[in-house]
Amino acid sequence: MTLRSFPLKSARRAVVALSAICALTACAAETPAHEQRSTAVAPFKSVRVLDVERMPMERGNYGTTNWGTRTLWRGPNDNGTLRILYVPPGAQGAYIHYHTFHEWAYNIQGDFTNNESTTPHNVSGPVQRFREGNFLSRPPYSLHGGERGRMPHMMSQLGAVILIMEEAGVWGGTFAVDPAVEKDHSLSKNYPFDENYRDIKHWTTPRIIDTIDKMPWQPVEGVPGLNAKYLIDYPSKGWRATMWFLEAGAQTPEMLRPHYYKQAHQFNFVINGDLKLKAYANDKKPAETIQLDKHFFFERPPMSIVGLAPGVASEYGAVWLEVTYAKGTAWTDEPTDIEDPIYVD
Repeated sequence: MTLRSFPLKSARRAVVALSAICALTACAAETPAHEQRSTAVAPFKSVRVLDVERMPMERGNYGTTNWGTRTLWRGPNDNGTLRILYVPPGAQGAYIHYHTFHEWAYNIQGDFTNNESTTPHNVSGPVQRFREGNFLSRPPYSLHGGERGRMPHMMSQLGAVILIMEEAGVWGGTFAVDPAVEKDHSLSKNYPFDENYRDIKHWTTPRIIDTIDKMPWQPVEGVPGLNAKYLIDYPSKGWRATMWFLEAGAQTPEMLRPHYYKQAHQFNFVINGDLKLKAYANDKKPAETIQLDKHFFFERPPMSIVGLAPGVASEYGAVWLEVTYAKGTAWTDEPTDIEDPIYVD
């Protein structure tokens, strides 16, 4: 029976009821098969979970037709994008360029090479071959690129899979300092040559961490079975990045039980293993248990309640990357500490 079969008042009631159900449970018809949203009751928000490997692949988003992407999160009006790049073997990367925004990245697998210039005069800057486990935090005005045409030294040997967050539009705020980019129309439209780059007096350098070979796990004091790699903590920017390792069969740590933030926004990516979450509809009512596996992603927006399930949250052990913003989804120049979590369980 369609809504046309109802009297007008009944039809309106049905629409209101359907809208309430959708708001509460995120209508299945609107949610793709690779995505889950927890139940939430206002003023609380849903936790969003993606099975990344089941997501459709987008092609050609980086100027060449043989690159692939999966977009995990996109900000309002395309103001910020978190995605996974699938780089083909032999890829050379971009011309030397910079962003006016902060970006961060984690190499999931493979290799990708950048020329990490410190000045536009660095025609051949320090070469950085990113490999599995490398974490990058790149501040605004950090010069980098693939130094195109310098084969085979600068090309990817194996291809790569890279989790990358750009805290502004995918290409907005990106500019080249190599005039050769103007001859490559497939890329110049994405990051045009900046004729005034010589006026910039504050070129920056990135922080690059080899989390596998150069950074051992650190046991969290007083929390059996939980280990951490404290990658970056910038209170001055309202931004923090941490890797966690929960050992197989370990009891759920008190610090990771269900909680929420009023303003902070958090992104999590399971690098390997299995992890069980417990989400709440509000601060008193448990909602769902959600099972995560390798390459699952979950987003904790402000006012969403989630934590590890009680008891044993990982049967085989889990490693995940956690990135937290104090407010919004871009670091800020106004010093802002990330608030303490509010626990509900």
